[in-house]
Amino acid sequence: MPKIQTACPNCGHPVLSDAMQVFDMGVNPQAKELLLSGRVNLTQCQNCGYQGPLPLPIVYHDPEKELLLTFSPPDVQTTMQQRESALAPLLREVTENLAPEQRKGYLFQPQTILTMKALIEKVLEADGITKEMLEAQEQKMRLFQRLMSAAPDKQRKIVQQEEALIDEEFFMLFSRLAGMLPPDADKGDIEKLQSLQDVLLTETEYGREIKKKAEEMEAAQASLEQLGRNLTREKLLNLVISAPSMDRVEALTRLARPGMDYAFIQLFTNTIEQMEVSEREQLIERRNLILRLTSEIDEQIKMRTDAARKNVEAFLEIDDIPQAIAANITVIDDFFVHALEEALEAAREDNNLERSAKLQQIVDTIEKIASPPEVKLIEEFLSHAGDEDELKKAIAAREDEITPRLFEYFSGLLSQIEESGKQLQGKDKEQQQAALEGLQMVYQAVLRFSMEKKMQAG
Repeated sequence: MPKIQTACPNCGHPVLSDAMQVFDMGVNPQAKELLLSGRVNLTQCQNCGYQGPLPLPIVYHDPEKELLLTFSPPDVQTTMQQRESALAPLLREVTENLAPEQRKGYLFQPQTILTMKALIEKVLEADGITKEMLEAQEQKMRLFQRLMSAAPDKQRKIVQQEEALIDEEFFMLFSRLAGMLPPDADKGDIEKLQSLQDVLLTETEYGREIKKKAEEMEAAQASLEQLGRNLTREKLLNLVISAPSMDRVEALTRLARPGMDYAFIQLFTNTIEQMEVSEREQLIERRNLILRLTSEIDEQIKMRTDAARKNVEAFLEIDDIPQAIAANITVIDDFFVHALEEALEAAREDNNLERSAKLQQIVDTIEKIASPPEVKLIEEFLSHAGDEDELKKAIAAREDEITPRLFEYFSGLLSQIEESGKQLQGKDKEQQQAALEGLQMVYQAVLRFSMEKKMQAG
């Protein structure tokens, strides 16, 4: 993201800030998300302490929707001609990013938007999100804020009064906002969120439905884990047939989609045909649900896979990859990682060194962001596990980083390896056991060092 020098909106002092003025979906598929997030074009003035948005002219372009919007911040000292001059190079950039055959008439008639709020509404409107929908979302946001500011004993009454607003969209908003809490969030805020979640799940119809589905998902997960590596199509079919409810069938389908292939459906159909006529109706209903759900799941996977591949290609077009990934961290999911690995393998097979190097840079950047410092420290200690003296030196050199949080990570990793090892057999189990023993040895060495230091200090 380029840096520009502009005047602080508060005191007029020169400030150097990251700036993004052209949001072009044809160049960067994440442009819309960046614009809507409000995470771009922010500055901090070292002179007066101002923190907030930069008043910059902006161009938004979505070639698929043939949408071209311009926004100039209101300024009584700026003439219409000056505003047009500031927008001209941005509009030219949009045009130059298009091949000649893609340059259509709408490019010569950009829509002028007077406020940032109106710009965002226009972008959302193009996606079918109306002002009424936005107002409904704002109502839900206000309700969430009201609930969070209320005492726990008052939350229940508010939820009962406002249940009409508490739907799927509200729960999605709740999850998103809860997920934004930092790891070191205030304990009171965490307890209030937990209390509110309990009230929402017990006091609203939609909440009770979610709770029921979650319980069915847990039960389905337990039944699949019990079978472990002994799971076959026949045993999976038995779980479906004996499921106590359609919610359990849905949960099994979502958890075991790979096993519900053509051969599974054929087996299910043969089983139905062998049943008494009176018993077939319920099983046909279950088979139809599985067919519908697997089709939906496959379509969702295809859409997310296609989007991930496009995102990988978009990152390859950007010079500052670490900055781009940091600004678009929400697109980094399992689908993106799989698409990235797929692209890297193909580039290496084609001996495309330039593409391979850039893809590897994306991989390295993601690994750096994804790994907490505690995990990196544990990995460093593990690299010295074969030499006790070297391990002691490494631990002593990182004395200041040996904190209670590090021991929490040790505990979590040990539990994770122990749990995953229960499902393994043969060589896999041996390798897992070796990894567990190595981690336990390093953990004991770090713990011993920490205790010795405490004894010396005491």
